[in-house]
Amino acid sequence: MIELLFLLLPIAAAYGWYMGHRSAKKDQEDISNKLSRDYVTGVNFLLSNQTEKAVDLFLDMLQKQEAENEIEKSSQFEAELTLGNLFRSRGEVDRALRIHQALDQSPDYSFEQKLLAKQQLIRDFMSVGFFDRAEALCIVLIDEPEFAEGALQQLSVIYQKTKEWKKAVNVAEKLAKISPQDDNIELAQFYCEYACTLSANGKEDKQALLRQALQVSPSCVRASILLGKEFMAREDYQSAVKIFENVLNQNADFVGEILSVLKECYTRLGQLDNFELFLIRASQTGNADVDLALADLIEKKDSRIAAQNKVYNQLKQHPGMVLYHRFIQYQIDDAEAGRARDSLVLLHKMVGERIRQGFSYRCINCGYQSHKLMWCCPSCRQWEKIKPNKGI
Repeated sequence: MIELLFLLLPIAAAYGWYMGHRSAKKDQEDISNKLSRDYVTGVNFLLSNQTEKAVDLFLDMLQKQEAENEIEKSSQFEAELTLGNLFRSRGEVDRALRIHQALDQSPDYSFEQKLLAKQQLIRDFMSVGFFDRAEALCIVLIDEPEFAEGALQQLSVIYQKTKEWKKAVNVAEKLAKISPQDDNIELAQFYCEYACTLSANGKEDKQALLRQALQVSPSCVRASILLGKEFMAREDYQSAVKIFENVLNQNADFVGEILSVLKECYTRLGQLDNFELFLIRASQTGNADVDLALADLIEKKDSRIAAQNKVYNQLKQHPGMVLYHRFIQYQIDDAEAGRARDSLVLLHKMVGERIRQGFSYRCINCGYQSHKLMWCCPSCRQWEKIKPNKGI
C-alpha cells in the first residue's frame, strides 16, 4: 500500500503543475477541480484497500492528460513511467513493456531518463519470466554507478531462479564489495549451492568453496555439514568430527541434523565415549533428538532405568511431544497387562500420530512449514530462515 502511494507521487506532481497553470482561465477551473476531486477519490480508494479501483482511476486520469498534451516533458516522462508501473502492478505487463520501451527508445529524453526506463524494463521482464532480456539490461546498468547495486541485486535474483550458481557467486561477491557485511548469508549459500553442483572429480575444489562460505558467514551451518561430509568421503573422520561439532556453536537448533554422521565418525574412530560427552553438552539446548540419542547410549551403557530417568528429567526441563512419546514407551514396558497398559498403548499411538502429522521445520520469517530442511524458504525466498522444530 505505502509503496503504491509513493509510486503515485509523480502523478500528484503532474496534476499540481497542471492545475496551477490552468487556474487562470475560468472555463478550465472546472476541469482542474474535477482532476483534484478524482485524485482525492483515487487516494481514498487506496486507503480503503480498493486498489483495483484506484489504479483504474489513475490510469484514466493520466491517459486523459496525455491525450490533451497538458504535461510538460519532464513531468510527462515521470507520468508515463508511472503509467507503465501501474499497468505492471495490475498484471498488464505487455502494456507496461510498450510504454517503457518507447521511453527507452525516444530521442526526446536524456541518457539518465533512459536509464530509469531500462530499470523499469528489467522489472517488466522479470515479472513475466524473460530472464535473458532482464539479464542483458542489468549488465548494461552495472556500468552506471547509481544503478550498479540495484542491477546486481536483480541479477542475483535472476541467477537464483535459473540456478546458475557460479554466476550468482560472482554477482554476490561484487555486491559484497559495494556493501560489506559481517555475516554474508546469501553469498555463503551461493558457495554451498555451487559446491553441490560440482562432481567429485571436478577441477574446482569443493572444500575451498565451503571454506569460503564459512569465511564470509561463520554461522553457516550448511557449509559445516557439507564440509564435514567431504572429510568423511576422504575418510578423514577426525577433521569431520571437528567440523560437525562446531554446529553446536554456530546454531544449536541444527544439532539434530548432524547426530547420525557424527556418531558414524566417532564409531569409525572407536571413540563413542566422546560422542556421549558431546551429547551431554548439547543436551543443555533442549533438543529432543539429542536427548533421545543420549538416552539410547545410556541404555546400552548402563540400563533402561537410567535412560528412562534421563528422559524424565529432560522432559521436565524441556517439555515436548517427541520426548513424551519415548517416555510413554518406557511406561508401557513397565506396565502389567490390563486396562492401564492398554490405555498407555492408545495414548502412545495418539501421540505418535500427532508427531507424524506435525511439521519438522518452520520458517521463522513467514511461517512456512515443511517436512524436510530447505535452506531457502520457497514462500518468502529468504535464506536460512527455516529452522527445526526442536521438540514438536
